[in-house]
Amino acid sequence: MLYDNGEEGERVHDQLPTVEQIHSKSKRDLKNVGSYIDSIRRKRKTYFLIAGVIIVVLVLSISIGVSTSRKRSENRKGSKNGNEESSFENGNPPDPTPQPTKSRDQLAIEFLGTVSSTSSLLEVGSSQHYALEWIVENDNLALKVPESMEDDGAAQFVSRYALAVLYYELNGLAWDEVGFLSGEECLWNRDNFTGTSSTTEYPIGVTCNQQFEPRSFNFPFNNLRGSLPLEIGLLTKLEFLGLGGNQIRGPLPSQVTNLSRLSTLDLYGNMMTGTIPTLLGSLSNLTWLSMSYNKLQGAIPDELGSLSMLKLLNFAGCSGLNGIIPGALSTLTNLESIDLSYNQLEGPIPEWIGFLPNLTRLRLSNNRFSSSIPDSLSNATQLRSLFLDDNSMTGDLNVIESLVDLELLLIEDNSFEQSLDSSFLASLDKLRILDASNNELKGSLPSHLFQIDGLQVLDLHGNQIEGNLPEFPQNNSALLYLSLYENSIKGSIPLSISNLKVLSHLDLSTNKLTGVLPASIGDTTTLTYLFLASNEFDAGPIPDHLKNLVNLRELSLKRTARYGNIPNWIGDLRFLLLLDLDDNNLMGPIPPEMGSLYGLNFLLLNRNQLTGTVPLAMHILPQLKILLLDNNDITGLGQGASSSGFCDVTPYLGKVGSVFTSDCNGTLPEIECPCCTECCENGSLCNDGSDFLANHDLIWEHGYDRLKYVFNDETVYVRGQG
Repeated sequence: MLYDNGEEGERVHDQLPTVEQIHSKSKRDLKNVGSYIDSIRRKRKTYFLIAGVIIVVLVLSISIGVSTSRKRSENRKGSKNGNEESSFENGNPPDPTPQPTKSRDQLAIEFLGTVSSTSSLLEVGSSQHYALEWIVENDNLALKVPESMEDDGAAQFVSRYALAVLYYELNGLAWDEVGFLSGEECLWNRDNFTGTSSTTEYPIGVTCNQQFEPRSFNFPFNNLRGSLPLEIGLLTKLEFLGLGGNQIRGPLPSQVTNLSRLSTLDLYGNMMTGTIPTLLGSLSNLTWLSMSYNKLQGAIPDELGSLSMLKLLNFAGCSGLNGIIPGALSTLTNLESIDLSYNQLEGPIPEWIGFLPNLTRLRLSNNRFSSSIPDSLSNATQLRSLFLDDNSMTGDLNVIESLVDLELLLIEDNSFEQSLDSSFLASLDKLRILDASNNELKGSLPSHLFQIDGLQVLDLHGNQIEGNLPEFPQNNSALLYLSLYENSIKGSIPLSISNLKVLSHLDLSTNKLTGVLPASIGDTTTLTYLFLASNEFDAGPIPDHLKNLVNLRELSLKRTARYGNIPNWIGDLRFLLLLDLDDNNLMGPIPPEMGSLYGLNFLLLNRNQLTGTVPLAMHILPQLKILLLDNNDITGLGQGASSSGFCDVTPYLGKVGSVFTSDCNGTLPEIECPCCTECCENGSLCNDGSDFLANHDLIWEHGYDRLKYVFNDETVYVRGQG
């Protein structure tokens, strides 16, 4: 516009006659004046018309220039991508026919249809459809939809789409918050988790490499539920995939073979089914492969022998793997850890395992391996962990003598034969856990085992060990767990038992021990578990020095010739879960102080000479599930309370899963007990309580604590650690 209306108005006004000029003219001149004014007005209209034309020309020029510039820019980009330049850029006039414009979702469907299933994209309710909607409508980055994978930004567009599919397919709304689907994908994480790989740390969530491409997808124990979608194969730069401890089902999709950079694949503790995929053999960069505790079946495939960089191989707890360990794995000379426990593998342990130069962990527990330990294993001098327990192995243990770096040795529940003497495992001075229980070990208990500075667990129960207990070294500050039950150990408990300063678990039951219960036991105040049952101790009362063991959770003095009253101080052992006083000569009433044992689960008082009634205070013990009272002279349930009242109030007794026995059977029952689960004849054996001593053992693969009681097939009580 050359000038505005104000300037135009001033110029027109300057050309009009003044009032004086008009009045100085004759009437004859008025007509001329009118004609003059009309001409001025016509000129004014002309000026406006010219100005309008100029404006239109300028607008068209600018529009054509912008359009031409944009088209040239797009043509230059197309030329950069190998496309031909437009005919207009080559001097030809543009096509005057306007082309229809495609919507953003149409463009996205066309592009994503080249990397994902178009039918899935269009299927309302599918994870792919949800991901499409998100990236088209709700993604706050609003990335341009590429035309092909060669376009700038195509890789990021595909990655965000694939991650969104994973989110919707695997129950993303229930995940812990990491900012998923908000902002840059490289920030969808929280930096407070160390991955299961021993060499690399990955936070929970998504992290990227230096090119801003997803390199890890790590969501352990994060409520993932569903099947892995095929789109996992679009994240081709992934190095770490960690999804352990979730509820992922189905087989591993074949598209995982696209993840050629993957070094860690950790899918333990899910619900995946099928066989071990042979396609895993193509992931040549894998160093860490764990699919343990899934529902896999069949043989271990030979194709895994192609994973030349593999350091960890873990298919433990799949329960359905069978056959032998394939010889193809003998080429995996970088292996540091093999865990195939809790399966149905069989045959001998192959000789080649002993020649793996870097092997530090070999765990083959709970399988069907037979024969003896291969002689070649003596070459595996870097072994720190050897689990061969719960198999059908035989022979001696001499091969183990050369494994001087061993820290964890589990060989229980086999048929190994060995004579214990001063040389037994004498070279293994780094041992922390030794469990050789339930074998055929003979001889006397070697004293040097108690000289190992770091030994925390010594479990030799269920063998044929004889002789006396050795003297325990002073100030032993490592041994936590000592289990020697079901042997033939004689003599008395040495006073030096108190030298075991941190001992928490002591089980000497079912031996041939004699003498008194030494007062020094009362000095082992760290004890939480004390089983002295079924020995030949001198008769006597429950010794008062046991009242110092205020941390006790389990106490068994079954069949130890105890007589007299149950002491009142028993109520001070507030942490007791199990109290077994079965088959003694205890008499008098049940002390009412037992009503203070609020955590008590199991109380075995049967086969004594107890009298009176069950104390009223015991009616509402909140955790009591096992109560054996038979073969006593108890005449009632509660002082001042009816039997039916007791049964109405007690929280668990008489309910499904509980065990409650008393002498309530026969023509003249001693006691009325409508909530008893078993009524016994007066004077006859009803329940010897043997079921309740059947589970002394701990599962060392999962820690030191006794996690559950298994008394029989119908009665299982699970408790937490602590």
